[in-house]
Amino acid sequence: MKKLLLSALAAVALSAAPAFAADMPVKAKKVVAPVAVSPWDVAFGVAFTSDYVLRGISQSNHHPAVQGYVEFRYNINEMFQLYAGVWGSSLWTGFADAEIDPNAGVRFTYGNFGLDVGYVYYGYPGGTTATLANGSFGEMYVKPSYKFNDWLSVGGIFETGFNNFNNKAVLPGGAWIGDAKHYFYAGNATITLPWQPWGVSIALNPEIGYEWYSSGVTANYGSVSDTYWDVGLVFNYKAATLDLRYWGTNIKRPTVGANQCGAAAGGNNMCGDRFVATLKFDTTFSALK
Repeated sequence: MKKLLLSALAAVALSAAPAFAADMPVKAKKVVAPVAVSPWDVAFGVAFTSDYVLRGISQSNHHPAVQGYVEFRYNINEMFQLYAGVWGSSLWTGFADAEIDPNAGVRFTYGNFGLDVGYVYYGYPGGTTATLANGSFGEMYVKPSYKFNDWLSVGGIFETGFNNFNNKAVLPGGAWIGDAKHYFYAGNATITLPWQPWGVSIALNPEIGYEWYSSGVTANYGSVSDTYWDVGLVFNYKAATLDLRYWGTNIKRPTVGANQCGAAAGGNNMCGDRFVATLKFDTTFSALK
């Protein structure tokens, strides 16, 4: 009898257990909301260079220059990015007070291929005076790139104006003669070396380019088409980059008249092979968060 009673009680207890368990409070799992990534970002940086060289020609008369930029970015999706910004540099005072270059464009990325298409306005405040004829002007550019693997990337650039090189600036009383066409193209590579001492990446960055001037530019300024080249040894650690670069070009100051290197009579010579050291700091708002 006792066994029957115990068996009955056990059966009742087992049948009631699920009901008790259902009545017990259960902790709800926390739902983690996805982190919203803003499509906006801002890149900015500053550089200190021993000589501001542009396509083999010194823009600071072989003196140090301070440079900086800010760029606003909007990521439409993983493939397209819009950007607009401004870059500036100190210059040799015999050329202009400074260089201020607004620019805007769109970057396209598909796999390892990249394409940057945009517009830059080369601004030279104080470049047109009674003794200077350095006008501001704009040009369009196209920059394709391709990353073959983790250690090799190649790129290029083609840039041209709108028959308005240097804004056809001439000294007071003068008149521009002929056309004002100009373009340049260049190819480059980034070869990342296999060593990273103390977390510092090291890369070789060679480049070769050609700059063309029309007969009108040559007639008014004396500028002649030329080939330039440079090769850099680049050290990068987080936001800091040290660029040690050697520049060369195939043109020299003329024996008669003047060209982009300077006047034959003497004075400043903007050409000549040279070594340039540049220390840069670059980051973005998103990287600082």
